[in-house]
Order: sequence, then structure tokens, then C-alpha cells
Amino acid sequence: MASEKVRKVIVDVDVGTDDAWALLLLLKCERKFNFKVEAITCTHGNTSVDNGARNVIRVLTAIGRTDVPVFKGAVEPLITPAPVRENPFHGVDGFGDLNLEIPDESLVRTEHAVNEIARRIRTESGALSLIFIGPLTNLALCLKLYPDVCDQIKHLYIMGGNRYGMGNVTSSAEFNFWTDPEAANIVFNCIRCPITVLPWETCLSEQRSMSMEWRMKIVGSTTNQAVQMLNRAEAKIFGDRPFWRPCDAFLAAVFVKPDIVISSERFHVDVELSGKLTRGQMVLDHLKSTSENVEIVDRLNTDQFKLLILFAADHDTVIS
Repeated sequence: MASEKVRKVIVDVDVGTDDAWALLLLLKCERKFNFKVEAITCTHGNTSVDNGARNVIRVLTAIGRTDVPVFKGAVEPLITPAPVRENPFHGVDGFGDLNLEIPDESLVRTEHAVNEIARRIRTESGALSLIFIGPLTNLALCLKLYPDVCDQIKHLYIMGGNRYGMGNVTSSAEFNFWTDPEAANIVFNCIRCPITVLPWETCLSEQRSMSMEWRMKIVGSTTNQAVQMLNRAEAKIFGDRPFWRPCDAFLAAVFVKPDIVISSERFHVDVELSGKLTRGQMVLDHLKSTSENVEIVDRLNTDQFKLLILFAADHDTVIS
């Protein structure tokens, strides 16, 4: 691994406990899998951009990684403000409303996330990958403000959208795309690099191997301070649900260890904007009449994923 070129990546988040697990997985696996998280950018979504940035700093502080630069970006969708949701899944603050101590917010850089994303893409032209696990507003803004970066990205990884039209906030739309459909539409119509999408239905199928009992009693039994914080948050958020569903961590695992993907399929993808019942739905060209632009992840090796999670939680686990 030492002789291989280090992969570089920016992670865009709306933290959210599953975002926190994605960050933990990425930051703990850097050296093992020869990549580097260049920056973390924050957007609106599971909570406000301010709360999301605070949660990122909480995770970084807990694991001693405040060396990773953090930037705040979009505070709302591009056009239509997202409807106010009663009882958001991750709580109003994104971490289960535990009234956690305010972290050192001076660790958040002053540069806007969109400008920083563009700067780093240009600096690392063709060598920087992006992981987006919240609404795609920051990336859409970047592509419109700096269109030259459209063909300078190495690889884009997205958690969002749906494979079979199954929604989790409406009958047909997944949360990240529903929150800012215009942004998702812009991304799929502008980006020219390889795109990998892990959709909502894959999260539903893979969660069946992730019992909450395993999550809390096995993974949660650690001295890792970030995991201890997430233990409290997820005990409240998931309650008596039988399964743990770390959607964003599933996608992070695909970047960390690409061979964790068991099956995938390529499609041309677009996002519906005007449908009365389908706004925000990711639409796949099953007729294969248009050139494919996205690789959709259908199944993961969940045994390998569990080992990665245990490794990230500082358990004595052997991974390869």
C-alpha cells in the first residue's frame, strides 16, 4: 500500500448519526486503506448547517482528528424551502436532542464550503473524489458557479435517491433528493466523472443484517468517545426498532473498500422535478435508451461491513 498513490476525498455531510458513522469509518480507515480525507463540508438536511457543523466538530474532537478542516455551506435548498418536518428522525439537532455541550466552533473555517470544494477540485484536478451523504445543494452550487470543475472530479459517491421508486418521506422520494430535487437534477445533468449511488432500497435490504442488539451491545461496547456519544443518541433515535440502518456509512464503506460491493447495475439517471406525486424521485432508464451515467449499488458484503464498523469503533478486529 505504501507504494500506491494516496486517494484524496472530500466528504459533504448533514450530520445526522449515520453521517457521523460515515465520518468515523472514513477517518479510522485512512491509513489502512491508503486515502486521505482532505476536508469535511456541511450542508442543511437532517438538521441545520450550524448544528451539522457542531456535530462534525464533536466527532472530530472525540477521536482527536481536529486536524481535518471543516467548512459550512448551504443553509437551505436552491429554490423551494424544504417543508418543516415534525419530529425529525435524528432530532432537531441531528444527535437526538441530548443537550450536548457546545463544541469549539472556532474550528470551523471561515471559507464557504462551495468555494473550498471548487478550489480543491481545481488544485487536485482529476485526482479528488467526492462523497456526498446529504442533500446535494453544495455540489449543485459549485457546478453552476464554477462549471469548469464538472470534468475535473475523479469519482462522485452519493447516498440518496431510489432504485424502485420507494420513498421514505413521500411515497416516491428519498429524503436527500426530496430535500433539494433541483440540486440532484443539476448534479446528474452536469457531472462527467464516474458516479456511484447507494439508494434507499439498498439501505433497507442491508439493514436486515444489522440488528440493534449487535449495534448497541457489541459495537457500542468500546472506549471510543465518539461511539459512546452515538450510543446515547441512537438509543434514543432508534428506540425499540429491531434493525440499525447506517445508510451513510454503507456508502462510506463502498469508497473505503470497493470490493465490498456484491452487485450493482448501470443506468441513466435523472431526477423528477414537477411530478405531483413524484417530485424528488430518482428515475432510471430501464429501457436503456440513453447512455448510462450512474452505477447503482444493490448489495453489499455485510460481513465485511460489520468488520469495518468494528474497526472504526476501536475493537480489536482484523480487516484486509
